[in-house]
Parts: sequence; C-alpha cells; structure tokens
Amino acid sequence: MPLYILLQDLKQNPHIHCLIPELIYSPKKDKIKTFHHFNFTKLRKTFQYQLIHLMIESGGLSKLEERNRLYKHPKDFYVYAKSKSDNNDSNNGKNIQGCVNYFIRYAGRPAMAENRITEFNKESNTVSWFYNDHKDEKRYDVTDNVIHFINHLIIHIPDYHFLATQYYGFYANASKKTLDKVHALLGIKKNKNYSRETRKEIKKQTQ
Repeated sequence: MPLYILLQDLKQNPHIHCLIPELIYSPKKDKIKTFHHFNFTKLRKTFQYQLIHLMIESGGLSKLEERNRLYKHPKDFYVYAKSKSDNNDSNNGKNIQGCVNYFIRYAGRPAMAENRITEFNKESNTVSWFYNDHKDEKRYDVTDNVIHFINHLIIHIPDYHFLATQYYGFYANASKKTLDKVHALLGIKKNKNYSRETRKEIKKQTQ
C-alpha cells in the first residue's frame, strides 16, 4: 500500500493505493470464499477518520472547529476505483495483471513520467506538461515556472529508508503458509518459488 502526497495536477493530496484480494480464507473450515462487493463508502470514511486522527496526533487541528470543518467536507475524501467492464475470466486476468504492473511502475518510478512533459522553454523559464483528471477523465495542459514545478515534484521524494510499500493479509510474508493453502484449494500452481530457503540458495550461488 504505497502512500503518496501528490495528485495528477501536482497539488498536495495524501492518498493510498491498495490491492485487495477478492478472497476470504477460513482456517477453521479450510475453505475459501470469493466476494465481489467492497464498501467504498466505509473505506472513504475510515480513511477520513484515520488521516484526521494522524493530523491531531502530530500537533495539528488543535481547535475543535477545524476538525469539524474537515468532517463536514466528505467530498474532499474520496475513493477512486474503476469498475470492471466485463466479468469474464479472461478480462479479469488482464485487469489483475494491469493493476500489478501499474503498482510496480508507481512504487518504483518518479512521480511524473517524462512523456507528460511536453515542452521546456529556456527563454521564459517554463515547463509545459499535462495530466488527466480522475474526476472527469479529461486532459489538462499546464505551463508552469521551472522552480515552482520542481518544488512540487520534490515533495514526492520519500525520506531515506522510507518504505513506500507495506504488505498485509495474503501479501504479508507471515501469510506464506496460508497462501500456499489458498493456492492448493484454487488448484493454482505458483510460477516461482519465493520461499526464504530458495532465496538463500540463490544468494549463495551468486556470491
């Protein structure tokens, strides 16, 4: 779950990207159950509460009216999630792989792709770039001062040793045995062995 503070238009906007498996595993019954409904309203309210709570703990929002003002603006806390266009298995596989690829690029690359920068003007000392707004899915072209543009970009650079990605549930290392059971119940074979023993053996061979 990477946490970032940059929006498409380079304004500060704390947000979290998350991948949620559509499976529930019961250790007692040793069974799995799929689900296709997720309460985005509850997720939005939880994110709103947790973020405001963290701001209070850090010394901000000392006045009660400031907290109430944030709680009265639910539209400022929203969930951006695209629905699947089709429910067939082939499309679902493409959607899942597409999400994984997106996360890998998002967590390991700069805040803005170079192809979004359309022009650099030395004479006016400006940078032209574009972004696609999630609210209306439209493209917006922006021309900004170079220093102002860089100031917005460096906000997105994490602190040294900052963990951009956290793993919970099935994704956590501690859930390896549980995930193996889920694979067995689904009849899915893992493409690669990522066990600790295997990683140690590979490391010995490369030394």
